[in-house]
Amino acid sequence: MSSPPDIVDMQFVLRGRMVPLDYADVLWQAVREALPWLETETLAGIHPLYGLSPGQGEWYLSRRSHLNLRLPRDRVSAAEALISTRLNLSGAAVEIGTATVRQLAAVPVLYAKFVTLGIAARDTGIPDEKDFFTACLQQLAALGMTPRSIICGKRQSARAPAGVLHGFSLMVSGLEAEANLRLQQCGLGQERMRGCGVFIQHKSMAAVGTLE
Repeated sequence: MSSPPDIVDMQFVLRGRMVPLDYADVLWQAVREALPWLETETLAGIHPLYGLSPGQGEWYLSRRSHLNLRLPRDRVSAAEALISTRLNLSGAAVEIGTATVRQLAAVPVLYAKFVTLGIAARDTGIPDEKDFFTACLQQLAALGMTPRSIICGKRQSARAPAGVLHGFSLMVSGLEAEANLRLQQCGLGQERMRGCGVFIQHKSMAAVGTLE
């Protein structure tokens, strides 16, 4: 299997007061308006926002808040156009600050806050956890990956133009280094631009059921 191009994380400082509770779709729409080429980058993704505190129907930003894009390295220069832009997220204004680039590295435990496989994408029903688990195993096997452990965590949902997306958080451990990096590069499932299927390092398998 051929290796995907070099993929990195580009982390932008995020300034503002708050973002909507269900921000995934409006964030993608706003980023796409600033970086229209992103829509055709099949290996690109937008991480769930980092450094948020829960409020009444909204998330509050903090000094630690940032926006992460997962991108082919040769798109980093083009993505710098996002710096100093102001995004309108359903009436909430956020400003994009400076950016740093981080190389992906193989780590013992990978975690994705939200993985969706397109099951019940139009809210016709909530997917069964066992069916979801089996589908994840099948997708990983199709990618040539055999992890030692997979754990489904919290049930997740988010609105998208096609309807309500459903899925679960997911932890994967025990992959060999090449497969570990490839899972980070390629992701799992659908809707990577809405924060789904994007894997990051996590320190422990124990907390998967409690992570937001």
